Amino acid sequence: MADLRSWVRWLAPIAVLVVVGLVFRDQLPFLGEAFAVLGHAAPLHVAASVLCAVLAIVSMAAVMRILLAAKDVRANMGNCTTITLASNAWSTTIPGGPALSAWLTYRVHRSWGASTGLCGWFFVISGALSTVWMVVIGIAAAIFLGANLSMWALAGSFAVAIAAIAGLFWAVYNPAVLERWTRYLPARVRERVLPVITQLGDIRMTTRGFIAAAVFSLFNQLIDVATLYFSISAITGTLPGFTAGPDQTTIQGVTLAFIMTKLAGAAQITPGGIGTVEPIATASLVATGLTLVDATAATLIYRIVSFALVTAIGWVVYLFAYAGKGFMLGRSAADPS
Repeated sequence: MADLRSWVRWLAPIAVLVVVGLVFRDQLPFLGEAFAVLGHAAPLHVAASVLCAVLAIVSMAAVMRILLAAKDVRANMGNCTTITLASNAWSTTIPGGPALSAWLTYRVHRSWGASTGLCGWFFVISGALSTVWMVVIGIAAAIFLGANLSMWALAGSFAVAIAAIAGLFWAVYNPAVLERWTRYLPARVRERVLPVITQLGDIRMTTRGFIAAAVFSLFNQLIDVATLYFSISAITGTLPGFTAGPDQTTIQGVTLAFIMTKLAGAAQITPGGIGTVEPIATASLVATGLTLVDATAATLIYRIVSFALVTAIGWVVYLFAYAGKGFMLGRSAADPS
């Protein structure tokens, strides 16, 4: 019954949007015009958008591969890309998706020989790096593009992310201190915590490796911006530059729309942010120079490519690579523990 309520809460906003769209369809002619414009989208620009969406996933997979190598887990790019796609599908389409996505990733990493400590290391560092770059882009948007963002909130997020990275690195290099602190824990808890501390102490990441992970994490964000960039040019037929022509936006406008889109989708009120992301993206593009019809069409391409297509591929990958093998329920045959 609880699962049913979760699905109802998850899908209800989408149902409301569909009903509103049907009721007010005669008052929203721009939607029909936007769908008509989609039929004339430039194929090469759409292909470039798809390529960027794929490269964004590959960049995330590269971060995973580098961070796991800190404890000699030599996963190849194919395996890392596979789990990145599958976990993304879970994260964006299922109630409680982020938690289930993390669980799937954890189980797969364990099957590769990663310790619990190394898995925790990956989740903390990869998440913190992603947050750092999003905040950096957000601060740049606020300073240089006039985005109406709370600098205090951005600074707070940045501080928390940096503190998480610094704290985990400290833990990695000071396991003896942590072991002494565990004497204040109940015996049963201490027995479970001590092995994880030992596992953290075995992790060694070189400066070069950390920089590489940070760079690929930045690439993930920038390539996602490029996905939106080519989605817009597919509709307008012109690559946005630093100055806007009639009914055109700019690189600055694309960046601002990207930031606002990410902020709108962060809460994941609906699957993949459907119904919350699209109006924000469209409004941001209109505010930076596009017509309402072109902005709507560009947003549709971006969402079809970066959400619908990538998620669909992720589910196909999950079904072929992980479904029925005990990763989500029970225990996979490859789990070393």
